[in-house]
Amino acid sequence: MAVKKVKISSVKRAAHLKSKKTPLTKQQQNKIKQKRENLSSKREQGPSIFSQKARKRDNLAQRKKHNKLSSLGLDPLDADDDDGDDDDLLDNIADMLDGDDLALLNENKRKRKAKTVEDVDDQQQSVGLERAYATATKKEEQTQKIKVNLLPIKSRDGEIITRTTEVDYVPKPKLQKQQEDSDVEINEEDDDEASEFGDSDDDVVNDEAAPTMEPTNKMISTTDLLIARQQEIERQKYRIGIICSGMLEKPEDKMRNFHALYELMDEINPASGLPNLMPVRKLAIISVTEIFKDILPEYRVGQIDTKMQTVRKATLERVTFENALLQQFKKFLQKLEQFTAQVNKRGGLKNPQTVKLATVAVQCMCELLEAHPYFNYVQNIAQLLVYMLNCHYGTMRQTVNQCFRSLFANDKKLDMSLFIVRRINQLIKTKQNNVHVECITCMLGLKIKNVNLDAEKENELKQKKLESHRQRLISMSKKERKRRKKLTELNKELEETRAEENKQVKLQKLTEIIKMVFTIYFRVLKNDPTSRVLSAILEGLAEFAHVINLDFFSDLINVLNQILEEQDELGYRERLHCIQTIFVILSGQGEVLNIDPIRFYQHFYRNMLAVQAGKNHADFTIILRTLDEVLVKRRRNMSQQRLMAFVKRLLTGSLYLLHNGTLATLGTIKQTFQLTSVLDALLDTDCTIGSGRYDPELEDPEFCNAAATSLYELTILARHYHPTVRRLAMHIANGVPASGEGALPTDIGKLTSHELFTQYDSTQMAFNPTIALPKASQPKLKKGKPMFIRSDFKQEYNQLLKQGKLALSKDKQTLQLDFLSALQ
Repeated sequence: MAVKKVKISSVKRAAHLKSKKTPLTKQQQNKIKQKRENLSSKREQGPSIFSQKARKRDNLAQRKKHNKLSSLGLDPLDADDDDGDDDDLLDNIADMLDGDDLALLNENKRKRKAKTVEDVDDQQQSVGLERAYATATKKEEQTQKIKVNLLPIKSRDGEIITRTTEVDYVPKPKLQKQQEDSDVEINEEDDDEASEFGDSDDDVVNDEAAPTMEPTNKMISTTDLLIARQQEIERQKYRIGIICSGMLEKPEDKMRNFHALYELMDEINPASGLPNLMPVRKLAIISVTEIFKDILPEYRVGQIDTKMQTVRKATLERVTFENALLQQFKKFLQKLEQFTAQVNKRGGLKNPQTVKLATVAVQCMCELLEAHPYFNYVQNIAQLLVYMLNCHYGTMRQTVNQCFRSLFANDKKLDMSLFIVRRINQLIKTKQNNVHVECITCMLGLKIKNVNLDAEKENELKQKKLESHRQRLISMSKKERKRRKKLTELNKELEETRAEENKQVKLQKLTEIIKMVFTIYFRVLKNDPTSRVLSAILEGLAEFAHVINLDFFSDLINVLNQILEEQDELGYRERLHCIQTIFVILSGQGEVLNIDPIRFYQHFYRNMLAVQAGKNHADFTIILRTLDEVLVKRRRNMSQQRLMAFVKRLLTGSLYLLHNGTLATLGTIKQTFQLTSVLDALLDTDCTIGSGRYDPELEDPEFCNAAATSLYELTILARHYHPTVRRLAMHIANGVPASGEGALPTDIGKLTSHELFTQYDSTQMAFNPTIALPKASQPKLKKGKPMFIRSDFKQEYNQLLKQGKLALSKDKQTLQLDFLSALQ
């Protein structure tokens, strides 16, 4: 039996599936099968004449007819039930009758024929009326207009004007109803074959309204091409929007719509055979990324084989959806990998279009990694992005660098952080340290600044003490209640210590990350100290120097000192990072080492003036961090001459910094003045104090005689353009008073040097505090005295005026004079 395929909505199909009967058992299926076989065997044997006669006798109307025919002497079983056979039967009866009976029979026959003719005419007339009504209705629908409200407009008087217009009426397509046969029971296989899923956006997904390109001989202008291109882009934007909104509404039933978006990513659309435009391809990639960011779960999806184990219906639906989602996510990642492979592998097609697509693909992978760092296939994404850290395009490297920094800062489990650091180590080792700087700088986002590596030992000691205390209480012979009470309290404390297992695992991962990071740093310093990533290595060492093991301190300081003294081509930034790393080590656990830091003081004093208010003003933060270690933490280990020399040079360098750098410098000097009283001699202008003469060009701060000079730069800074700089300079010049004249307000006095540097930063074109606008005023016009080249011209001019040779112009507004004729 042929089954007609119709489209049904997803809602109807869901209702149909809910109302379906429970599956039949094997016994019921065997009974239904036997019934069908019996019916088919009876049909093959053909109809029985006895069963037909029995059915005719059961019908009351047939019995009356048979009785009438039998009274006339005819066999009722041989008569037929059709109308044509009845006419033949009446003709046969007419041959047997005569007289009045024959006339009555003929009259009845004519009435019957007339009645059948009238019925046929009425039927034809009704059919004609129905056709005429249908055509009239169709014409009326074509010419029918409906009113549509337009957007209101606002007049100049503030009135809201509403507008309407008439558009052609477009009837909605009627949904086809499913036709079912009542004789045959519908099984699941027949139902799947007979029904097709239909939805309101199927025509958009399948792109049924796509324009067909017909070859024409007409010349097309560039303007027409641009207009057609823009129209195609807008059409595909609308189509992508409809598809994405439908998938976000109910992703369980719209998984198949991903294929329509995947077709738009390819260079040639497989459905239409036409090339896809570049904006459409990029928009499709970004749209699929946003969909996955919204519908992907926060957990890792597990694989469940529903054929091997029985699950509930709700669980089956969820597992089916997750498996389909995982397959679509895998296909999308494979496409992104193809885009990046064009620019990252040898022999790839490298042109502007592939570079743009690869940039979009890398950006999308970074967003997916940040949004769902614990989902399936994220390690594959991270491994691919690690290789993109060393690509030849700076935009992609910066994007991946920012992604990894954000991931390191927000990673709570530290699984992805450890995986990425291991892959970076493998990449640097494979490339033999010949990598880009972004491979090293991305690790600065790791959260290993405030790590207590001794916490594990402290926890073990605490647990041992609690266990020994517990054993002591058990062995003591006291009352049972008190012993039980104390035992319960100790058991609670033990359970609390055991609850720290997650923290211990996290600390182990963090320790592994630290080991891997310093393995990278030390390998580069040992094998290739002239590498281009040396600056990033030194910056990382300065950032994480406080967690370096004490056993490596002496060797590391020797290596850094060798780099400072032997490499003449080393830049100022690398030198400052080396010095910062050394002082961080010496100010922490390195105080137990017997190392003389005089040579490093000289290096720092020499490079303090390398930063100025130009391109490298942002590097002043390195000097600020080093000054915290030198002038604040190690002030007691410095001599008075060296301390004065550093303060004098620091204040000298503040004259050619931006105002935020100058404020940070003054903040450091203010803090140093508050911590020690030795610097008060620099505020005295008496030249008899101190011995010798101050030499600002000497590179050794110990022998430059800074005590013989004063802080004359404060008088210059007191006339600075920034009001806060003026106030802070006068505060230091007055001896850093806590109250009274020259004291700072609390909102400025409590800020540190780093806070002053960031809070008063004007790189975003915002001046702090804001500058008031000048008052509007009218300029005063002053009348100037006339100046003459010839000294006797004034006399001749006055004489001409007296003689009245001047004439008025036509407009009677100005005087006219022919000087040439007058002078002649």
